Amino acid sequence: MRETLALLHGPRTALAVVLGALTVLCGAALLAVSGALITGAAQRPSTLLVLMPLITGVRLFGLSRAALRYTERLLTHDVTLRAVARVRARVLERLVPLAPAALTGARGGQLLSRVRTDVDELQGVVVRLVAPAGVALLAGGTAVGLTALVSPATAAVLAGLLAVLGVAVPAAAARAGRRAAVAAARADADVAADTLDLVRGLPDHLSGDGGATALRALGEHLDRQEEAQRAAARLSAVTTLCREGVPGLGLVAALWLVGTDVAAGRTGPLLLAGCALGVLGAFEAVGGIGAAWSAAGGIRAAAGRVHDLAAARPAVTDPAEPLPLPSGSALRFEAVTLTHPGAVRPALRGLDLAVPDGAKVALTGGSGAGKSTVLALALRARDPDAGRVTLGGTDLRRLPLDAVRSRLAWSAQAPQVLGATLAGNLRLGRHDATDDELRAVLSDVGLDGVAADLGLDGWVGEGGERLSAGERARVGLARALLSRAGVLLLDEPTAHLDPALTERVLDLLARDRRTVLLVTHDPAALDGRWRVARLDAPA
Repeated sequence: MRETLALLHGPRTALAVVLGALTVLCGAALLAVSGALITGAAQRPSTLLVLMPLITGVRLFGLSRAALRYTERLLTHDVTLRAVARVRARVLERLVPLAPAALTGARGGQLLSRVRTDVDELQGVVVRLVAPAGVALLAGGTAVGLTALVSPATAAVLAGLLAVLGVAVPAAAARAGRRAAVAAARADADVAADTLDLVRGLPDHLSGDGGATALRALGEHLDRQEEAQRAAARLSAVTTLCREGVPGLGLVAALWLVGTDVAAGRTGPLLLAGCALGVLGAFEAVGGIGAAWSAAGGIRAAAGRVHDLAAARPAVTDPAEPLPLPSGSALRFEAVTLTHPGAVRPALRGLDLAVPDGAKVALTGGSGAGKSTVLALALRARDPDAGRVTLGGTDLRRLPLDAVRSRLAWSAQAPQVLGATLAGNLRLGRHDATDDELRAVLSDVGLDGVAADLGLDGWVGEGGERLSAGERARVGLARALLSRAGVLLLDEPTAHLDPALTERVLDLLARDRRTVLLVTHDPAALDGRWRVARLDAPA
């Protein structure tokens, strides 16, 4: 929460609070002057000129209130959107170093909920917390002071009722609603995560139990979400009753106390209507405090989750004094041992592997042998627990991360395909690639038909749903081939291909002048141009 408040533009926020307070005071003054005008008109003055100041006041305060409210809303939302944009940018900047290793095991729906829903929730910091609190103090204090000029006793009652409606009732509501707000936030995040997982994994669910297990989990979280929303609605009903009832008490008190002074001849009847309606209008100063207290728990919880995500420690960091990137692209693994967080046994133990410049090396072995871990170490997604990985003879931990990753191109077994055009996905590998270069690389990996059907500007669908698994894998491979990286790290590039296309892709990679380190479960498809290194799972 403090980080979000620190991102607010101080002068703009202060001006928004002042404008909000003036809007409330104009509203109270409009009611007060209107009441005095009606009372004065009921006394049938001998000339209309007597009422002209009141008539002018009604017009002035009516127009001023509308103009001030519009300006205040415009400024408040400008401050809010600027702050939220800064928060989201900072969160995304801090997420980049976490990927992929530090986000392993994180559910995509939960991450999406943090970046989108929780950051959006922080919009309420200004609109629902800072501005209402500032307006309540400034406008409420001014209204009490002005009322004291007419009736000190009425001012004392107004101050007390403002404190009840602005502090006591919201505090009790916030204490009662804190648990419901946290439960609702958790339920919302769980529902979002379950929904995204269900949609993305729909084919697997349908081929399994028909999605019954996933739907059951989603149903449980929906029930929790509904219960949390019901609790919040009950609390809202009680606070609404208080919000409408307390101003009524203020109105009655003002009529009684000022009316007594009128009856005793200590004040005029115009002030009776003016003060009573002015007191009623003054309660608008604390009108947003109830919602602020109710929203505070949810906003604070959202801010905490965003902070926790942004404060997560990356699995790897830049060295304090990085060395220049070497000219060579040879990879070497020297006595490397790595155990993944939470794992019982190491993924790799004492691995020694040399991949010279321009070499074509294929890693093979059973599941769990650590083949993908080798690629992760080469990409420096993780650092070894023991031993070292070198690029051009220099330890990767001594090189800047951006420079290392500019030298290596990685293609996952199931690469991420964005909901964009075919050309847009390919240009993630090299943003300045021409259309001719895109068509050439698509032809190289056997995607001529896709290029012809969709076109380079054709939409590939959400998550690449218009492409098959094999086509998505080849889009990832094409991105790697388009890059200017000197080393290609490829995880099962031929897993979904038929024998003819597998031979074509492997031949393409073997003829590439760059260093290639690939993982495969089918070493029989490799020819003599490849050096095969078999990995066995550590005992």
